[in-house]
Amino acid sequence: MLTKEFMDLLDSNRGKELIFEYEENQFVPASYHITEVKNLYYESVDCGGFAREEHQTVVQLWVSEKEKKDRHMETQKAFKIMKLVDDVKPLRQDTEIFFEYGRGDLRTSNYSVERADIQDSKVVLKMYVEPTACKPRNLENIIGLKQVVKTCC
Repeated sequence: MLTKEFMDLLDSNRGKELIFEYEENQFVPASYHITEVKNLYYESVDCGGFAREEHQTVVQLWVSEKEKKDRHMETQKAFKIMKLVDDVKPLRQDTEIFFEYGRGDLRTSNYSVERADIQDSKVVLKMYVEPTACKPRNLENIIGLKQVVKTCC
């Protein structure tokens, strides 16, 4: 999901609870807060020698151990936070958005959005963690760079 798609989803579903499902039937507790929104820029070189640049938006979710809530944050509050961030440090609307979450025995990870399940009173973001991958192998599958894979893997 792109940052713009997330913002549009929030804006077009005002008044609904925003729920994050990080595994099937495993939800971020209702007492979560959006504590930080990050514009990230990566420069990297993979094992095949290919230089890469990537921008991402990362929204950090934090759960208060002291606070108990029956309802999750509403979409308009999340939109307001994202808009505030965008006004201070403009968000790159065309970048993929990730949600950073971890708690207790669940190690902190950056979750991608698989899909949004929009219901009458809530929006459930179904999330997943992308496994690590050999980027030259991915290129091999796309454009047939077998010689690159032989040099790095």
